[in-house]
Amino acid sequence: MDSKKNKKQVKLIFYAPILEYPPAGGPQLSVINAIKVLSNISDLHIITCVAKEKHMSTEIQAFFRKCGCKVNYTPSSLLYFENPNLERALRILRRIFSSLFAIIDSRYIYKYSITNEIDIFWIDRVIEHSFSIFKSIRYKFPDKLVVGDTEAVHSRFILRELPIVKNPLRRLFIKIRGKLAVANEIELVKKADAVTAVSDIDVEYFSTFTDEKSKILKFSNVIDLDDFKDIYEPSVEIEKKSALLLGSFGHPNSPMDRAARWLAQEIMPLVTNEIPNVHLYIIGRNSQITQKSLNSKNITVVGQVKSVVPYLQKAMVTLVPLRFESGTRFKIIESGAASVACVSTTLGAEGLDLVINEDILIADNTKDFADAMIKVLKDDTLALKLGNNLNNCIKNKYSIQSQIIEGKKILNYINKNFNG
Repeated sequence: MDSKKNKKQVKLIFYAPILEYPPAGGPQLSVINAIKVLSNISDLHIITCVAKEKHMSTEIQAFFRKCGCKVNYTPSSLLYFENPNLERALRILRRIFSSLFAIIDSRYIYKYSITNEIDIFWIDRVIEHSFSIFKSIRYKFPDKLVVGDTEAVHSRFILRELPIVKNPLRRLFIKIRGKLAVANEIELVKKADAVTAVSDIDVEYFSTFTDEKSKILKFSNVIDLDDFKDIYEPSVEIEKKSALLLGSFGHPNSPMDRAARWLAQEIMPLVTNEIPNVHLYIIGRNSQITQKSLNSKNITVVGQVKSVVPYLQKAMVTLVPLRFESGTRFKIIESGAASVACVSTTLGAEGLDLVINEDILIADNTKDFADAMIKVLKDDTLALKLGNNLNNCIKNKYSIQSQIIEGKKILNYINKNFNG
């Protein structure tokens, strides 16, 4: 893709609190896609608090060169530990003292913006990871144009866990976090010049906080179909009757960890009764740590892989058994990019424009989910139809080219409303 145009482009800082290549999961993939898109439609300057030491591989350097981007590192990025325990402790300190880190880093960002005559600040994952940076830039430099990029309605992500939690202390903790997230979302919509949302559902939610409905603009989760053109071999042998659970794991109460336990302990026994040779592969960051006890005759916990593409190319069905989440699921989009059938809960497929029973199968309880899996695994024709239909949907609605169009609309909105 051409990363630069001949005409003069808007100069844009993309602040990335997460920046990893190859992307290990949905959060990382959304950042990489945003960089691909924004480098195509703007003079893009990346600034990140991720340590430079994590970006020394030839792969990520080649990616930056291809996009025509120079990556700049904030002062706080100098804090880095190779020891995973110390790195985990640092992440906790970043959350606790986020305002202090933001004061230091926002000064660097502002000075950089003056030197390079930047027009727009684009703050990624603004509620989850960058709210202090957003507030600091907005408060100190009110004349600067700021886009707040959301990947989900974070308050919904938090509060949707309540129905499946019984512990009163955790319920109180969830309610407090949820209220704080709602307050931050209200402030974001009030103070940002534009707010992105990944689906029409999220656009509608954020629009309830403002009379300026036009400032809430869609910037969908998408996939680069070029990543699926070549055929690869996975690191483990994949059985013919195979199902994939893809995601990021790491905490017993996370959506994916809960989903894995429900799938392995309640759904899979029903499926294996009908199809004894079915095999489930659990793939993703930290899965080998939090889900290793699920390894069995019919389940393999693979762990983090360099790319999920080889596994998708061998799989018969992907599974999205989520019971709380927000935003739209890269797991379904990736499944469609590889033309693989998908079974999901209603919430797992939220925000995606899909036709039930044509593009995807939906099931929300244990028996129905198992029945849907059995139906696909027993019927090659159905699996092929669902995979092809999902592929066509992703090509038409959730490609990088679609997100480029949305990105241009966002920049056009800002140019029209703030630059005369």
